Amino acid sequence: MSESADQMDKTEWNNVGQFLRKVYSVGDDMKAIASGLDPEKKKAAATLIDDLKKYSKAADAPTGTQNGPEFLAYASKITTLLDNFLDLLSDVPDEL
Repeated sequence: MSESADQMDKTEWNNVGQFLRKVYSVGDDMKAIASGLDPEKKKAAATLIDDLKKYSKAADAPTGTQNGPEFLAYASKITTLLDNFLDLLSDVPDEL
């Protein structure tokens, strides 16, 4: 997208916007999943979920202006938040 954002048509950008709405709504599912975590992890998960919703909502603005590089900055942050959430769910020791 960073190299071809100017070649994306309005339909493709609308699809990106729809994807962001799905990401935002995943926060509710993540809350349900996190409900079974220990209190410390549950608190960390809540912060990650709030940030995920914040960044996915903010990332919608560059889709409206068809700004690929700006969208990718948000997408990178969203990816990190999702990775961090999945790390909270892992109970496998690091040394394995």
